[in-house]
Parts: sequence; structure tokens; C-alpha cells
Amino acid sequence: MIPFRYNLRSLLERRATSAMTVLGVGMVAMIFVILFGFIAGLQNSLLNAAGAHNYILVSRGAPQENASRVPRDQLDTIRVYPAIAQSADGEPLISPEVIAGVNVSRDNRVKEFVLLRGVTPIAYQVHSGMHLVSGRWPKRGSYEWVVGQKASVRFPYLEPGSQFHYDRREWTIVGVFSDHDSARESEILTDHDDLKVDRHWTDDTVLHVMLKPGSEAAFQQAIKSDGRLRLDAIAEPAYYAAQTQIANQLRSLGLVVAICLGIGAVFGGMNTMYTTVARREREIGVLRVLGFPSSNILVCFLLESALLGLSGGAAGVLLAFAVASAIGLSGRLMSVGTLFFSYRPTPAAVAAGVIVAAIIGILGGTFPAWRASRVGIIDSIREA
Repeated sequence: MIPFRYNLRSLLERRATSAMTVLGVGMVAMIFVILFGFIAGLQNSLLNAAGAHNYILVSRGAPQENASRVPRDQLDTIRVYPAIAQSADGEPLISPEVIAGVNVSRDNRVKEFVLLRGVTPIAYQVHSGMHLVSGRWPKRGSYEWVVGQKASVRFPYLEPGSQFHYDRREWTIVGVFSDHDSARESEILTDHDDLKVDRHWTDDTVLHVMLKPGSEAAFQQAIKSDGRLRLDAIAEPAYYAAQTQIANQLRSLGLVVAICLGIGAVFGGMNTMYTTVARREREIGVLRVLGFPSSNILVCFLLESALLGLSGGAAGVLLAFAVASAIGLSGRLMSVGTLFFSYRPTPAAVAAGVIVAAIIGILGGTFPAWRASRVGIIDSIREA
């Protein structure tokens, strides 16, 4: 096997071309790291909203919460199911909720919608991750809001003590809540009955229930077999995972752009390696004279190209962190629709950038390495 230091020496001898190749591959790796960091932040925000033993009940066929309507009789039927967990006071852990959209922009020309969710006090036990950061929970009949932590950062004027005109009245903001960095922090909470009265609604939008551990299968079967119900029961982890489809769409769009750049980087690396092979035909001939077989030559040049790719991957990771720091990505809230989330450069995002860079390096070096392994001993020395 040809010594590894031979490859390192070769790369150092052609610093300029090596650096250009590394930079090209690094740009692609940087895009992958940032792209996957965005996707990880979005998915984290959605998946953190799920309770391990929680189910969401929507009207049959509704694709998501705000497209659902649940009549009062459905709630009364569900409330007595034995699979539903109970609070310390013996109350079923079932949270009837109503959802509306509210434009919280101060500029009438701009639309910035946030979900306004009406809940009863039992919701704070069903959604066990919700905790007050400041202030208190809304009181029935007072027309009050508690703002999610992300929404409060995005709209700093929605602060405790302030008022906001919505629909036909002024609502007073009385607190800020957190929920493990989940999608709920993008919402505003209010009293369940206050919102229904204000909107003249009789039905609920959705029901969230906490089940007793191990009763999930029995609960689903009961929902399906009960002819009085017209509801779909979905485990919260499955429901919120399905809502990450938008993350998959963003991933697909980003991958198209990254692949186009990657193809350019592959051809750039290929051109570099072909030039390298042409300049080193005499070296290749000498290696063959010294007894190294063509397979060793092939591996040698593939390894050299892979090193360029991995170096590009490392450069891309550093570039991604530098760009994120320079423009404040880590401390900035991004939004998709009514959902706010933070950029999260996870180990998976870093690994994706490095792996893609290595693949680009190997693909770019495959054909030049094959050509190098086929260089004849006599011809290479004669041409040199």
C-alpha cells in the first residue's frame, strides 16, 4: 500500500488548486449544514408539543386542528371513557379547546397571524410541559391572554399589562408561558368560554386527552366502534410528526439547490484530479516500477480526492457556524405560517454536511483515479 504521507505531500504541493476545490466543496457542505439546522429546529418545535400518552381528537377526516369541529355531545360521550387518566381531584384529563387566528400586527397593511387557543384550567395538566414564565393564567370572564414565549419574543409589545384589540373588545395580557421550546410557544392562550362567547361558537375545535399508560389500543378501538362518535383519534407524537411535512418540503427544495451546486463541485474536483493525474504520470510510472499494483494506484488517488472532500466538509461546517454567528441565526426566530422556531445546528446537520462533502470528493475522483490506475509503465516514463 502506498504510504498515506504521499497523498498529504501531494495536496500540500498544489496548495492553490487544492484550496479552490476545498472551498467549492465547502460551500455545498455549508448549505447542507444550515439547511438541516433549519429543518431540525422546525421539527423540534413541532415534536416537542407531543405528550407521550396524549391523543388528539379531531372531527372525522380533518387534516389538522383548525379544520376540525367537535360538538358538545361528543365531549360528553368521551368524558366517561375509562382509558382517560384523571387528575388528583378525579377530573378526567380531557382538554376541550377552541382555536382562532388573530392578526397581531400593529400595521394594518401587514398580516401577522398567531393562533389564539381557548382552554380550560385542565389544559395545564393535559399539556404538562406548559409553565408560567411570568404573570398568571387567564381568568374566566375577564377576557385575558397569556402569550407563548416565542410569540412574546417575536412581538415584544404583547407584554403583561398591555392590551390588544381583537374582534369586538380589548383583551388584557396577563402572563407569558413556556412549553419545552414547542410549537405551543408560538400561540396565545385565553379562557375557553371567553373565546367561544366572543366568537359566538357552540362547538369546540379539538379535544386533547391524556390516557392511562398502556390503554392506547383499547382507547382507539373504543373510538372506532362507538357509533355515537364522529371523531378520529391520533396519538400526539404521530399527529405532530405528520405536521412536519412542511419540513420535508423545505428539505426537498434545499436538496435541489444543494445537488445542483454539488454537481458543479463534483466536476470541479474531477477537473482538479484529472490535471493532477496528467502532471504526475511519471510519478505513477515510478510507483508501478517499484512494484505497486494498479489497484494501489486507484486507491491512492481515490483517497486523495476523499481527503479533499473531507477537508471541504470541515471547511463547510466552520463556514456554516461563522455565517450563522455573523447574521445571528442562533438567536433569531424563524417562522413558517404561524409557527416560530429557532435554528438548531444539530450533530446530524453537521454529519450531513461532512458526508455529502466526502461523497462529492469520491465521485469527483473516481474517473481520474481509474485513469491513473491504467497508466502504462513504459509510456508514462517515456512521455515524462
